[in-house]
Amino acid sequence: MVTDQKSNIERIRKMADSLDCLLEEDFRMLAGATQSTVEAWRKRGQGPAYIRLGNRVLYPREAVAEHLRSITRERNSAAASLL
Repeated sequence: MVTDQKSNIERIRKMADSLDCLLEEDFRMLAGATQSTVEAWRKRGQGPAYIRLGNRVLYPREAVAEHLRSITRERNSAAASLL
């Protein structure tokens, strides 16, 4: 049963990859966030754009990259010179 489930997840991951998307599980791992956190982000309209297919959520890689660019902080040179 566990082997079937792992096989199924890998199959779904390959399909998502062919669509240039991440599975929600992969996005959570990348973000270091819990399922409830990413659900809250979606409800509040935060985080990257996503696609809902039935009960599965996919994150287009470009949307994830765009979101990461939007939250990237520039290094403050004045603060860096104090170090």
